[in-house]
Amino acid sequence: MEVARHLSPLIFLTLLIAALGYVFWRGERAERACVLVIVVASILSALAAHPNGMWQRGETGIFIVDVAALFAFITIMGASNRFWPLWITAFQIIAVTTHLARFLKPATLPMAYAFAEQLWVLPMQGLLVAVIWQRQHTRRSFPRQDRSSRL
Repeated sequence: MEVARHLSPLIFLTLLIAALGYVFWRGERAERACVLVIVVASILSALAAHPNGMWQRGETGIFIVDVAALFAFITIMGASNRFWPLWITAFQIIAVTTHLARFLKPATLPMAYAFAEQLWVLPMQGLLVAVIWQRQHTRRSFPRQDRSSRL
């Protein structure tokens, strides 16, 4: 069990670094802003967590970080002309709501709370990678025609 406890953060960090690299290599401004929010929120969440008995009670510090990240995603969504930021924001709303559920019902199992709260960052990363990959694929498959050559 001890190995699994240390493996999970390692898998998360590996996926985060891979997504970060891909987004900064191929992504546009909104994708880069989102991955930056994810990275900063991940670091701040680790710093804000209760050092002893993590997930045994509502994580107020992580809740504050998640609410700040939600506002950042709402800002990105408002500035974007794409549909995908709505999904990122929705995933973050679920993460924030998970905290609220824990605060309202403290008897929630700590492992269920931890899993439900941390789960949503993985679809966020996957969505960012998928959006960029799809755009790159579309650009290769359907290159823009030079508008000056039209009659």
